[in-house]
Amino acid sequence: MNATSLPAERTVPDASPTRRFAVLGLGRAGLAYAMAAACNPGCSLAGFVEPRGSLRAFARGAGFDAPHAPTLQQLVARVGAHAAVIATPVHEREAAIGAALDAGLAVLVDGLPVPDAAAASRLAPRIAAAQAPFGCAVGALFHPLFARASQVLGSGGIGEPRDVRASVYVSRVFSAGAPPAGGDVLDFAVAELLVLMDALFGRAQAVEATGNRLYGERLDEVHARIEFPRGLVAGLDGSWSVPGYPCAAIVIEVIGERGALLVSDDALETDLQAPCGALPAGHTRRVLAEEPDAVAFETGAAGRALAAFARALDGGPLPDALHPGGALRACFAVEALRRSAGDGGARQELPS
Repeated sequence: MNATSLPAERTVPDASPTRRFAVLGLGRAGLAYAMAAACNPGCSLAGFVEPRGSLRAFARGAGFDAPHAPTLQQLVARVGAHAAVIATPVHEREAAIGAALDAGLAVLVDGLPVPDAAAASRLAPRIAAAQAPFGCAVGALFHPLFARASQVLGSGGIGEPRDVRASVYVSRVFSAGAPPAGGDVLDFAVAELLVLMDALFGRAQAVEATGNRLYGERLDEVHARIEFPRGLVAGLDGSWSVPGYPCAAIVIEVIGERGALLVSDDALETDLQAPCGALPAGHTRRVLAEEPDAVAFETGAAGRALAAFARALDGGPLPDALHPGGALRACFAVEALRRSAGDGGARQELPS
């Protein structure tokens, strides 16, 4: 079957262990999930939904010969699917998610599901009413070193956190004509860090922010103060205008009452007064190669997320890393940070 043809009759998914995924959106993320589905023995690629012909041609050039259709409804009617991966541009996601939920499919969203707080408020009740699993896959939550850091913090390895500093840098813009068509540093870098901090420290309660607009009207840098439960206050810095970061680089430093932790995409360093799990007392440094990772290197975060979601489709629990609550809360936090930065750093309360 070539990439431009579809069978005339619907092929209904059977009850076999193989789960058929429809991928909506053929940008970098969509292709990553398509490759993950092809590499996972329990999954298969049902087809693509992508209205942009240039991206369909690129996918064919990358070796994907799956069926495609202009709408999810048409694809599902013709080839069937168990689940949909939503990897469209963020401003198109609310409609794409609605179509997948209307079709009765399980839904896995890459990153934040919607672009703003109003859309998050509309989406939350639909997620709560969904009959099939609904997950949001944020890459940092599936990174082995951040997962290890979460274990240390969750087990009390460094005691109650007292001071937190976090940063994220990525190279996306160096002139007024260079930024992506929409969004700013909050959308393209800070949002993922906010979801990770939500998982590590709990629901953010209030934010304050200042920002710099270096190359136009959009925020290129942000400096924030975030209030978490139990009086914890975290500092956050983000920029998409720093050379040398082809991928977003996240760093979190936590000082606790009984130790300290520094974690990044590259390494985890701990200073512990007592052993914590596999980490001994004293200073320890672990690099990514030392962490167990059962998913193929080539598929990365998309492969880890898809494998976890496929297990949920087979009756297992939806892992905490895929629960949509943190991603929905990040939609509110991003909007609050943007308001604060535009209002001279005024404190913004977040919904409880």
